[in-house]
Amino acid sequence: MKKQYGTAFKTTMAAAISLVAAGSAHATVTFGDGGASLQGILNDITVAPIINVSSTNVNTDQILLDEYWQISGSGGSFAQIIIELAGNANTNTVGIYDASDPSKQVTLFSGTEGAGAQKLLSFANDGSVIINFADTGADFSGNAFGYFLNTGGNIFYSDTDLNSDGIDHMVAFQGQGTDTIDLPSTLPGIWSTNEYIMAWEDIYGGGDTDYNDFVLITESVNPIPEPSMLALFGIGLIGFIRRRNEQIG
Repeated sequence: MKKQYGTAFKTTMAAAISLVAAGSAHATVTFGDGGASLQGILNDITVAPIINVSSTNVNTDQILLDEYWQISGSGGSFAQIIIELAGNANTNTVGIYDASDPSKQVTLFSGTEGAGAQKLLSFANDGSVIINFADTGADFSGNAFGYFLNTGGNIFYSDTDLNSDGIDHMVAFQGQGTDTIDLPSTLPGIWSTNEYIMAWEDIYGGGDTDYNDFVLITESVNPIPEPSMLALFGIGLIGFIRRRNEQIG
């Protein structure tokens, strides 16, 4: 029994270290069109202080730690589609996956939803995933998750290490509290620091790498720093050890 316990513990620890290390490996994405298309999208939704001129530069303002996220203290995360230009628009879905088990997935937006579609994501105390106040029936191990894009043929994750083609398919930008943006079905407002725009490339191998295939904005979420991610998995390991001790005892 001790040998089995040690093997399981090492496997779980290795998974935790691998997940945290993934954040360190993230690199700035390089756009096939130099970022012109995605920059145009950000410019188009900006109405102030300079109309159609975003203060965010898609090449230099990418956040480097965008693999895993947590909902902030507000208790819920609002997400809205800005634009979808993909040829796979009718089949693409976007959702979240459990940071400790990527096979646990919940869809936020289906292929039938377009610009302006809105969803509210929250977690119950028991880890139940709630979308628009309805229990999805999925239970995550905690309030730590990644985003995914499913094209119907491939699933691309915010954690590049999970992508079979080894390509980073999502790039994210944080609001600076400077620009006023006008989104579909929403009154203009400040792009605040607790809001992130996430832009996806939906073709295996990187496609044309313009990252304009599916663009959405989320609020009340924060990227998880590496020490916090390790702490979260430490908590999970403690629970694992306790359960194993109970089984051994």
